[in-house]
Amino acid sequence: MSIPRNIPKGTYTDNHFQSVVQKRQQPIELLKVRACGDNDQYLWVRSQAKALKEKSMNGLLSQRFKEGIQSIQEGIAKKGGTKKLNKVYERIGRLKQKYPSVHNYYDINIRDDGNGTATKISCRHKTGEDPDKQAGIYFLRTSLKRNDEKTLWSIYNIIREIEYTFRVLKSDLDLRPIYHKTDDAAMAHLHLGMLAYWLVATIRYQLKQQGINSDWREIVRTMNTQKCVTTSLVNIKDETISIRQCTEPTKEVKKIYDLLNYKYAPFVRKKSVVPPAEIFKNDSS
Repeated sequence: MSIPRNIPKGTYTDNHFQSVVQKRQQPIELLKVRACGDNDQYLWVRSQAKALKEKSMNGLLSQRFKEGIQSIQEGIAKKGGTKKLNKVYERIGRLKQKYPSVHNYYDINIRDDGNGTATKISCRHKTGEDPDKQAGIYFLRTSLKRNDEKTLWSIYNIIREIEYTFRVLKSDLDLRPIYHKTDDAAMAHLHLGMLAYWLVATIRYQLKQQGINSDWREIVRTMNTQKCVTTSLVNIKDETISIRQCTEPTKEVKKIYDLLNYKYAPFVRKKSVVPPAEIFKNDSS
């Protein structure tokens, strides 16, 4: 399944939207769409949470774009500013390149004196054009057939979660693609990645059953608040005494331990005594 940037004009295969609630308790509307002349089908998705985020981003980008136009106008008006017509066009081009998602919704007019010098620039929002109309709407493309909207949405989220988990594991376990000299080493590399994913999937499944839907990165961040502390000292006999113990878990860590039925400390307090190293000197005499 993939997310295309543009979808050909299509017709809806069903007149009824299906609504689902994602893990963050946000409603999402789904509808299957079939494009003309395309064997694949599309899933039309509208998310209210995503719409709010995109509207906020569009408002911020529009404000910065208009501030950029105002800066160009100030350069035209003040002494020593950029007034040459070709230079003004260059500044506008760089501004459009910086804000490609919003500049199409504005009409920009430049006045000049006929001698290659700009005298005024104006920016006006196009009538009937609103970037917020499509906010929160995107399409998923799939080759799967005869599946209802909820099933396609569930499959997409499973694939997305697997990809995200492997991205995190590649950083935590250093499971980056590397060159192996033997096939056995390559297979061991793959098996370690799969074993790590199964462990992550099992823990997340158990937590989801208890109402915790945090991703793996958030779980790792929470559990990292509990540390293992090692204290070492040397006594009068030159013996090195080391004491290892775990810190007290926080409230959030205890909650995860309780839900998974784990102990609050992975191991009890450990103490070790290492005698001084004996140095044997060769007697040359």
